[in-house]
Amino acid sequence: MRLAALLARLVLAGLFALAAWAKLGDAQSFAFSVKAFEVLPDHLAVLATFVIPWLEALCAALLLLGLWARPAALLLSGQLLVFIAGIGSVLWRGMSVTCGCFGKLDPFCSGPLGWCNIAQNAVLLTLSLLVLAAGPGYLAADRRPRR
Repeated sequence: MRLAALLARLVLAGLFALAAWAKLGDAQSFAFSVKAFEVLPDHLAVLATFVIPWLEALCAALLLLGLWARPAALLLSGQLLVFIAGIGSVLWRGMSVTCGCFGKLDPFCSGPLGWCNIAQNAVLLTLSLLVLAAGPGYLAADRRPRR
């Protein structure tokens, strides 16, 4: 289980570091993407545009180090649930919105939001829940030594 937690932690760290880097590199496109969801008032959409990438970067760094891995996984789990709900809302309303998930990289799902994005976030949520349940796994800064 510790090996699975380590792998989940490292995959999450890498993907969320990539997502944060892409969003910070093209903040204006990400801002348009957040506004296109039409679920937040303008002032909160602007706030989300700046908070989300930095939160992802912070959580990615913590997961990579294995430092406060469970709180980082909890934050990412909550964020992923919000993303899934937002994508579901867009699909329910029949809107055509391009995801700003990984900026222009789109490693998994390309084009407008769809069920692929929900599946992608569900897989990431599963990985974050594994880290939350099992702990950081091997090679973690906050892992307690065995006695």
